[in-house]
Formats: sequence, structure tokens, C-alpha cells
Amino acid sequence: MCRSESPLPSDEDLLARCREGDGRAFREIVERYHGKLLATATGMLGAGMDAESVVQEGLLRFYRNVDKFEGRSALGTYLTRIVMNQALKQLRVRQRWYRRFLSSDDPELSLREGSEDADIAQVEEAERAAAIREAVQRLKPEFRSVVVLRFLNEYSTEECARVLGIPAGTVMSRLSRALDKLAPLLKDLNPLSRSR
Repeated sequence: MCRSESPLPSDEDLLARCREGDGRAFREIVERYHGKLLATATGMLGAGMDAESVVQEGLLRFYRNVDKFEGRSALGTYLTRIVMNQALKQLRVRQRWYRRFLSSDDPELSLREGSEDADIAQVEEAERAAAIREAVQRLKPEFRSVVVLRFLNEYSTEECARVLGIPAGTVMSRLSRALDKLAPLLKDLNPLSRSR
């Protein structure tokens, strides 16, 4: 007879154990939320070490201050908010660095990914994905954050509002403005417009 697997502990159980100093409980929290947090950081910063560093810093901040978490929002929402704040901080650092060291026509900023051995359809899909990522990266952080949370993380409007600490109406307004700004940047991705 097969033994049924024990149910996964709830976030509340993990938090209680974590507050008691149980390192395994914290590891379970990390395993449970790391993917979503990394998707958030990557959406804000692009793929790379910065995104992973932001997630690690956010989780470390949470661990150090776990007793301050009051449970007014879901744990995932709270962690996403920490990572979003860290990503916004990293963007400010990047902007200062770019202004100081790089000119806007620096050829290093426009590197393209690709492979001669890749199938044409895969190359086109990769180019489309890169164009979308690049377009999202061009948005101001306040617009980028709602796009990342709503479309990449699939958060509801209310969840986005809680993560960002703004009213739901502001989320909808920023999302609408972000989509308006993305439309001209992504117009060439429509296969019908390319064939005309």
C-alpha cells in the first residue's frame, strides 16, 4: 500500500517555524517563491546577475526582519513587494551609472542574441521575445512594474495594488498608459504588419 504524501505546510506554518529559527522552514519559503520572485526581478531588470542578486537581497531582508511581517498581505505578495522595491533601487543605481559612463549611442547596448544553427522559427521567436523584453525595459519603472506584475506574474489588479502600495485605480491607469507606450514599440511584431 502506497503511503500518501503529507500535505505541504501552509505559509503560516512556515512563518511560525521560521520565526523560531528553523532554517529548513526558510528554505521551503525560498523554494516556494523563488521562481516568481526571479520572474519579477528579471522583468524589471532583464536577465542576469542583477536579477538574481535582487532576489537574494530581498529574501535576506525578509529573513532578517521576519518578526516584522504582520500578515496584512499574503506572504507571496509581501515578498514580491520587497523584491520589487529592491529592483527599483537597482534601476536607480543603473541609471546613475549609465548617465555617468555611457553615451546613448553606445554599440554595446544593442547586442543581439542569435545562433546560426538555430531553426528560423526559433530565431524569430527569440527575436520577438527579445524585442518585447527590450520594449518593456524602456518603460519608466512605475509603468514597467505594473506590466511585470500583471502580465508576467499574472497578479490581479488588487494584488498589484498591494505589492506596489498604490490604489487599484492607479494600477489600471498605469497599465493603460504602459500599453499605450508599448504599442508603437511593438507594432512591427505583428506578422500582418510585416507582410504589408
